[in-house]
Amino acid sequence: SPLPKPTAPFIAWFEPPLLDTRPELYRGASLITSLVERHATVVPQLVAQGTSGLRWAFGPTSAAAEHSKGQAEFYAAQMSPMMRGVALPFAGVGIDEWNTGDPRFPQERDIAAAGFRQGRTRWPHAFVVAWVTQPDKVFLSLLADRTFDLAIVEGYSFIPDVGGLDFDGIVRRCEPFKRAGLLDRTIVCLGYLSATPDKQGRSMSFVDLQRLARALHKRYPEMPGLAFYGTKDASPATLELIELAHQLAAELFPRK
Repeated sequence: SPLPKPTAPFIAWFEPPLLDTRPELYRGASLITSLVERHATVVPQLVAQGTSGLRWAFGPTSAAAEHSKGQAEFYAAQMSPMMRGVALPFAGVGIDEWNTGDPRFPQERDIAAAGFRQGRTRWPHAFVVAWVTQPDKVFLSLLADRTFDLAIVEGYSFIPDVGGLDFDGIVRRCEPFKRAGLLDRTIVCLGYLSATPDKQGRSMSFVDLQRLARALHKRYPEMPGLAFYGTKDASPATLELIELAHQLAAELFPRK
């Protein structure tokens, strides 16, 4: 029988460090959206501690377009909660990511949308999360018709050695969901959660993380949770930051 669908509040992660060896670090999470084959052995422990695991899946990116060859079936298959035909206890899939700006593939978003809708009919019980930077009308339609259960907006204020968004930049990515009346199935991912300074001496501090999380919660109280983006940084300071992030999420979005 299918696993029960995760329910709000959603405390989600992408690429959490040490997941393979220390899954107990993520007892405060309800969703891990980036599981691949090597995580198969840890999934039972995640399920036991109340953390739903989602299989990583392609979204309509440039890399995916090179695989899809213009076929909707490629994206339909991405909706399968199974891996290599084996029904591991995945609750669904995490689609990484909706990013359709490559001019070489102007039809890819429509091909992907058709495929995802086909996949939803095949696996109606799968919980489908889709990551997005710039939501367009096609993405919003997939969320509105529940092909996608939950949208996660990439709102990174700290990307090591690159930069990041300020609060206004994150808001600009969220406003289309507000206008569409879909905030109740949309959350923001903050990150990257790394306390180790990058080449410019920047890092993610709990002060900065808390400021953004509280400001977003105040502006968008309809949002049913929060997500975090990890890195390979597993330093003691970062592990402390992860624990503080879980405490903050539990305060803002208490489980009922």
